[in-house]
Formats: sequence, structure tokens, C-alpha cells
Amino acid sequence: MPGDIVLPAGPWFDSHAHVYLYDLFDEKFGLGMGGEFDLALRLVHAAEEAGVCGILCPGIDWKTNRFAIELARRCPGKVWAAVGIHPNSVGKCHDSELDRVQRLSSDPVVKAIGETGLDRYHDDTPWDAQCNWFRGHLELAVTRNLPVIVHCRDAEEEITPILREYAGRGLRGVMHACAASWEYASQWLELGLYLSFAGSVTYRNRKFDAVRETARRVPLDRILVETDAPFLIPEPLRGRVSSCYVQYVALTGGFLAELRGMTSEDFAAQTRRNAETLFGLTL
Repeated sequence: MPGDIVLPAGPWFDSHAHVYLYDLFDEKFGLGMGGEFDLALRLVHAAEEAGVCGILCPGIDWKTNRFAIELARRCPGKVWAAVGIHPNSVGKCHDSELDRVQRLSSDPVVKAIGETGLDRYHDDTPWDAQCNWFRGHLELAVTRNLPVIVHCRDAEEEITPILREYAGRGLRGVMHACAASWEYASQWLELGLYLSFAGSVTYRNRKFDAVRETARRVPLDRILVETDAPFLIPEPLRGRVSSCYVQYVALTGGFLAELRGMTSEDFAAQTRRNAETLFGLTL
């Protein structure tokens, strides 16, 4: 990280980080010294040294679901897993994959179902398949009494009625990397969901004004902060580094704290409590 950047005080909980998606020749941490787990463990340690108290690592396919679980086992009390099939991974999966997700969801380190959802931006997966798999994940989350981690990209209008179908059945969860206007965000809150914000909320482009307005208005007990690492590098690092690291959650968290007129310490404490409540953690 550039030496002129000071991370806002925490400690912070990163509610969504894909720690397995970094290249083994990552420009900051070098070769993975024997494999991808070595690099992931170094990334977790670096985040902890920088003031991150915990990480939720969601899978996106069979391989990464297993990776997230194994990483959580190797980092007890620091990393927890979520298991699911990302909408952009569904096209490469056999129908039996959801049965595998169900089996993995019984592992004690698994604290959520996902990442799942709907994506209109990419065209990797037929729309009907996305909807069917999303409903399958929601059914599993309700059955297992686990929160669901929801990906929604350019699909607010379509995803909201599907979420409403399950809201009366005890659905819990979080809209990850929330990019929605208050029109939709308020409906998700009414359904009992949490909203999590990533580095995109810090972007200066005017098109993100609506997201910032949403972030201002979310009830304090329903907001989370995340990196979506290695994606969505927050300001002021956007354009200066090539990957987002877990410790950068402090930059997004500090931005949200200022946006809401709070100290970073108070906002970090509140988002940790929210994560404990939603995911059943002790931080």
C-alpha cells in the first residue's frame, strides 16, 4: 500500500472477501511459496496485522467452496466460509452441484449460503438458469437456517420479487456490494435483509451518488462493510494499485463512517456487532 495512505482505526470485519482469487505471483506478496493456501494465509496475516479482526470468505463454485472451508479451518476465529454457486458460474455447473453445496453447508465453519444471486451485466449464464439456481440457494438457506449472501448486478427489479417469495419463510441475509438506489434498498430492508457496501461507494463518479444516499439512510443496525477483494479497490487507492486487499476494508469503512457522521472506531464496532448478529459469530 502506498506510504501516504493511513488506514482508519478499527478493528474491522470484512464481510465479503474472495481470498482465493489472487494470482500466485501477486505483485505485493510475491510467489505463494508452495501453493495457493500459503499465499492466502499470508494475505490473512497481513490483514490481521493491519487491523482486520475477521473475514467472511464466500465461495463461487465447487473448488472455491472447498478452498474457503479449508482456509477457515486453518484460521479459526479469523476466517469463516460461505458456500454457493455464483450466477456467473452456474453455466459451468451440473445440477448436482447444489447437492454438494448442501453437504458442505453442514460444516461448522460455514456461516452463510452464497455467493448467489442474479446478474444482468454479464451473459455467462442463461437467465432462466440463474433464477432457478438462485431459488435453489434461497431454499437451502431457509432450510439450513443460514443467512444468504446475495449478488445483484443490474437486476434489482427481477431479484426483489424472488426475495419476497422467501421473506415470509424466515429468509435472512445480506445484499453484498450494494449498488442500489433507495427505491430498491428500502424494499430489501423491509424484507429483513442487511446491506453491505464495498469500495464502489467511495467512487467519485456521479452515478454512485445514489449508492451513497442509500448508505446514508440504511439503519445503523443493518449495515455491513466489505472489500469484495480482490475487486472494487476503494478511493484513494483506485487507479494506484492493481488489486484490492482485505485491509482496504478500513478505507471503505472510514468513508462510510464520515458519510454518516461517526468516528471510524464507532462505525467499525457497530458493523462488527451487525456481522456477529447476522452470521452468528463471536468477534
